[in-house]
Amino acid sequence: AVRAPGDPVAVAAAKANASRAAGAVAAIAHQVHGALGATGEHVLRTVTTRLWSWRDEYGNETEWADALGASAAAAPDPWAFITGP
Repeated sequence: AVRAPGDPVAVAAAKANASRAAGAVAAIAHQVHGALGATGEHVLRTVTTRLWSWRDEYGNETEWADALGASAAAAPDPWAFITGP
């Protein structure tokens, strides 16, 4: 089911997944570049720092996933909560 823009469940799921992906993207980028991005002279360091910063703004992926799980568990019909209206 497609949720309406701004739906709290959709927002929480998007934040959790985007934050998780940001961590994976940063790790893979550093592996591809042989950890060159850890040095101050490579632009990857700046990009990675911003990814990590954005990942933690307004709560990290664990916090959002926990909130989604708690909301689903507390719902009268967890399946309907997960699959949407």
